[in-house]
Amino acid sequence: MNPEPSQSALIGRQRLVALQNFFKEEAASWLFVLKTLIAALIALWLAYRLELESPKTAVVTVFIVMQARTGMVLAKGFYRALGTIIGSGVALLLVAAFAQERVMFLIGLAIWVGMLTAGATIYRNFQSYAFVLAGYTACLVGLPAAMDPNAAFDIAVTRLTEVLLGILVASTISGLVFPLSIRELLLSAALKRFATFANSSGRALSFGVPTEEWGSLHLKAINEIVTLDSYRSVGIFDNPKTRLQNQTILRMSADLIAAASTLHVLNRHILRLNDPSMNAVREALDPLLATGVRLLQTHVPTSAFEAQQLMSYIGEWQAEIQKHKSRILAENTFSPEQQLAFDTALMLLEQFIDEFRHYGRSHSALQDARIIEDDDQAPPLIQHGRHATDFSQPLIAGLRTVLMLGAMSVFWINSAWPTGVLALTIAVVVSALFSTAPNPAKMVFQLWQGIALSFVAAFAFQFMVLPNLHGFTQLTFGLIPFLAFAAYLMTRPKWGAIGVGFGMFFSTLAIPDNVTQFNYAGLLNSGIALLVSATIAALAFLTVMPMGNQLSRYRMMRALNRQLIVACLNPLTGLRPQFERDSRELLRQIAGMRGFNTAKDRATLTDALTIQELGSAVLELRTLLGQPHSLDAARLSSVQTAISALARFYRHRNQRNLRALRQAFNNVIPQVFDQVFDNKGKEPTSNDRKIQIYLHLIQLQVQAIPDIDRPAAPEPEVSKEVAGYAA
Repeated sequence: MNPEPSQSALIGRQRLVALQNFFKEEAASWLFVLKTLIAALIALWLAYRLELESPKTAVVTVFIVMQARTGMVLAKGFYRALGTIIGSGVALLLVAAFAQERVMFLIGLAIWVGMLTAGATIYRNFQSYAFVLAGYTACLVGLPAAMDPNAAFDIAVTRLTEVLLGILVASTISGLVFPLSIRELLLSAALKRFATFANSSGRALSFGVPTEEWGSLHLKAINEIVTLDSYRSVGIFDNPKTRLQNQTILRMSADLIAAASTLHVLNRHILRLNDPSMNAVREALDPLLATGVRLLQTHVPTSAFEAQQLMSYIGEWQAEIQKHKSRILAENTFSPEQQLAFDTALMLLEQFIDEFRHYGRSHSALQDARIIEDDDQAPPLIQHGRHATDFSQPLIAGLRTVLMLGAMSVFWINSAWPTGVLALTIAVVVSALFSTAPNPAKMVFQLWQGIALSFVAAFAFQFMVLPNLHGFTQLTFGLIPFLAFAAYLMTRPKWGAIGVGFGMFFSTLAIPDNVTQFNYAGLLNSGIALLVSATIAALAFLTVMPMGNQLSRYRMMRALNRQLIVACLNPLTGLRPQFERDSRELLRQIAGMRGFNTAKDRATLTDALTIQELGSAVLELRTLLGQPHSLDAARLSSVQTAISALARFYRHRNQRNLRALRQAFNNVIPQVFDQVFDNKGKEPTSNDRKIQIYLHLIQLQVQAIPDIDRPAAPEPEVSKEVAGYAA
């Protein structure tokens, strides 16, 4: 049979699918362009009709808040309005306090903007954006108001009115003209994460995923979880189902993180079972794993129904394991090391399946628009938008913005630059706005390109097109090509920042105020001010503690080390979800640093994964120690001392503390095993055996920590916190 026709048909179908996807993407892009144009032109018309001083501000606001999905527009508009109101109020207070003191006014403004920029790095999503807005709006309102204190209130009210008008129009058009809910993206992203997790689970249960590849999968999963949370925080603005299911979505994320944490430990253990000495254990486990591997790798869900069907199969697999595990144990004769390895694998497998089923239950509830209630066994949820970071990160971001404002203020005052206020304001805006970006210098360069394009386009429009236009209708037709070009660029991920820069600054430079003036020198001066301010902001990001510098990496790794100390010492209530969330967020920030791709960085990633595995095992161990067990007081104290030694090592990582840590676990393991198996001839209880297993898992990780070559630091004193816990 000639294979050519089928091959040609396959190629034809692939081309058809690609063509369909292209037109679907282009249709979405042009719909966004249409909505942006309608909103911008209506906002401009209303601003002219209301005789606002600067109608262009309403158009700029439309380009800032306009997004593809209605929920994103509503969320960004809400937080922009909140930030603008707060920033305007602070600007008026500063003007009132320092109306005659220019230097004191600028110092107060710098402190406020620095504080808010620092706060923006602690939050994510549009909460972070509100901090940024509250900071730089004080510049937008305060600087012009400081130049004319008698008109300060009018300036603030006018600015607030123009911004709120742009927000109102953009939100209305987004909600009325072919509205697109964020819920569709939320459900799609949740299903994709579920399918990816199921596939990764199948790979881990077969022969284990190598550590370096597992690190890449782990980072991808973290980013997808962050994306899910951003969709949740936005979706509550535009969809009643998402608002009602807010707790359900949070529960789904918590269940996913718990299952992923156990899978991480299980994957590392299965990799150890690939050692030839563990062949007997692998042969015994294969019958239990085979069904799950087949289900997870061949039933990758592409719909909510298929996801629910997979979970029913997982339930049958779990029952099969319970039915056959006793028989498999009776048929095999293991050495003590093999028995411990088998029991460890079985315990982790059963725990993973339980947590995976909880995750499947909450995912199914989301897809079916149901609400699930938490039971007493569920871990508490963490609902605020703050994320973990080292205090140096907000400090650096705030300090960079303060230095930027200070340097530009000195230049403006000493040069008497007519557009110095504009240059100072835009420099602060850019510095604050991109302070939370993983590669801010690159983003600022794209913005600079958008400014340069807008400068050229504004010059052509102002002096070649605008003089020939009469009335608002002709002005509209003259603006459409430029505004449509900006909106289309915004739909392209590669050129998005260029599109935003072009749309904002073309509107700023080209759209006439109510009193039209053709000012060649003024336009040239304003364009130069914008380009200079963006250039200085980019240089600041490259020179003032740039993202990814060695100090930042060191501080972030110290923050990650502290997470393990917290897992060892803090009260257990709500600690596991907090540890999982914060350690993953820190890992995401570390891996997102510029230039994170060297061999040393890969070692850092391995170290971070080790910290997560140790933290999960320690939290499980501490939970078991709080439940009924057979350990006497002396052996229990020995276990707690070993945990304290782990905290001490991650507080001061040196060779001496590493030797002490290894010795502590080498001492406690035989003590606990002797206590459990000599407990008056009784078989170890379930909790006793789990304590053995987690001690064994921690010991394996401790033994794998590489020696520290540098000379050991002087032995530090045991902190009161560690000493108190050990006591």
